[in-house]
Amino acid sequence: MKIQSITINKYKAFTKEEKIPVGGSNVFIYGENGSGKSSFYYALKDFFQSSVETVKMAELRNFNLTDGGTDCSIKVEFDGDIVKTLNETAKDTNTTEIIDANRLKSFLTYKHLLGVHNVKISDKIDVFELVLNGVLKHFKSNTITENVELGKLWNDTLVEHDKEYGNGQEFYFARQKKASVESKAKKVNKALDNLFHSTGSDYLAPFVNRVLQKLYPEMEIQFTRRNITINEWGRIDQFPVINLQVSENGISIDAQNPHFSLNEAKLSAIAISIFLGAIIKQSPFSPNLKPLFLDDILIGLDNENRLRLLNLLKETDVPEADKVFKHFQIFITTYDRHWYEVSKINLAGWKFIEFYKSADGPKVIHNDKTNLEKAREYFDAFDFPAAANYLRKECERLLRVKLLETYTIGEGIKGLIKPINLETLINRLKEFYEDLGIEPPTNLIDSLQNYKSILFNPMSHSDIVSPIYRNDLELAFQTIQDLEAIVLPKRTVIIEKGTLFNLLLPAINYTAQVEIAKDIYLVEHNGGKTETTISFFFKTWTRATVLHAVPTGIPAIAYTKIELLDKIKSNPYTLDKAVDGLNVTYRDRAVAEINIQDLRVALTLAGGDILNDLIENAKL
Repeated sequence: MKIQSITINKYKAFTKEEKIPVGGSNVFIYGENGSGKSSFYYALKDFFQSSVETVKMAELRNFNLTDGGTDCSIKVEFDGDIVKTLNETAKDTNTTEIIDANRLKSFLTYKHLLGVHNVKISDKIDVFELVLNGVLKHFKSNTITENVELGKLWNDTLVEHDKEYGNGQEFYFARQKKASVESKAKKVNKALDNLFHSTGSDYLAPFVNRVLQKLYPEMEIQFTRRNITINEWGRIDQFPVINLQVSENGISIDAQNPHFSLNEAKLSAIAISIFLGAIIKQSPFSPNLKPLFLDDILIGLDNENRLRLLNLLKETDVPEADKVFKHFQIFITTYDRHWYEVSKINLAGWKFIEFYKSADGPKVIHNDKTNLEKAREYFDAFDFPAAANYLRKECERLLRVKLLETYTIGEGIKGLIKPINLETLINRLKEFYEDLGIEPPTNLIDSLQNYKSILFNPMSHSDIVSPIYRNDLELAFQTIQDLEAIVLPKRTVIIEKGTLFNLLLPAINYTAQVEIAKDIYLVEHNGGKTETTISFFFKTWTRATVLHAVPTGIPAIAYTKIELLDKIKSNPYTLDKAVDGLNVTYRDRAVAEINIQDLRVALTLAGGDILNDLIENAKL
């Protein structure tokens, strides 16, 4: 069972209804601080939490709104068109699937990991505060915590510990207070025994190591714990401790200066592993619905471990039977743009969403939108460099779509060595028109070249807040729309390159065989039909029975070998160039000169088809 969409209306940072389709996919979200991504995190968290307790949605309504409405709501659509809603007046989230999913306590934010910085590393590594007030603060289960959050069990014990006894107090005698504190402490001790003692029925270490060794293969942990003891006055005499016993490559580091061996990245990895290990341990209790939300937890990890975490969640190198996250629907958020882009490369099949702060609440940009739609959304979110980047992408896409493939190949063998760049694509657009003998759309090409330099070049964003930059972007949008609207000439091959024609000119006793130098196209443009320039190579020619004769004189004589080489080098000939050369002979023989049309009619195929007829028939 997967989430298909989340619709949030006027909750926290959201000022209006925003539907976020996710399509059952894993989701990676980028958003700067204040963009609303944390509101999205808490919206989904509150939705699941509402299955077992009251969430006061009226108190979570966007505080800037003064419309007096009561429509703050969170609506989640699941597979099978199942829709559940939490709003200010009602909820229908207390279903078995949602209650079970909430038991996983699978929402982790970077705040839960801040305890890493407070871990006192000496001879023994105590992670009690990290666990009880951090990664497992909200952990609860029927068997381990009697369905009360672990953090609350500990807090209830502290509250009882701080109470006074005597006249006018809740407890008159010390023994009364002691009994009450012991009752609270007993529940905490029970949870610690179950989770952090090697003989405990729910010992976490094997599940934690299953995750940790994906991040640090050489590391393994075990837990030891010290339970709470209460003195005769009802105060905590011995505070609880959860010690980590860490080994690297099978060697304990307890006696090897743990404060040097365990840096922040390793401690963060351990904290994340404890959290994920607990979820894996609990996951059988929610067989149908398994959300996992990791909010900004990349902060504490170095680059190498960020990649390892992504690989852990992908599980691409894990046998199917051993995959633990295959049934989870994972949500990850980050404010690190670089790692968002890295993740887009590494997490195939995930959905990527971007949050931006705008005057009207979060601006949500989906990566399944077109480049132009993204450019407009970034523009509206005042991220002008991103808008320019997507305009560039759309410009490149349009040129590749509109131009023929031969005009979009880059440098190198089949364009594989160096991809074609935008400037070359724009030049190819001009070349396409020129090759067809048509006047190029000069204004459009000039505009594309202009905005390529001042906007579409990633290195040109030096003054992104100026009104000039904004105005240029507006004009660039129009240029892209003009490019999208332009209809390029259509070309169809009439006669292929390499086709051989015979030339017969009886008036000057002249024959020749010519080869078409490049494809001859029929060009359809603005309602008209024309052909492209006709050019050909003279393979052989004969005048007055003399092979390769010079154009003038009787009797005819042949060119010398050197002269013939020069004539060959002057190939290919266009029709007008060929007419000019042939008319030298016509004038020498005092015969009426020919024109281009005469030459088109005099060129025939072996089967008798005439060049001129082939072209004119194609235009019909």
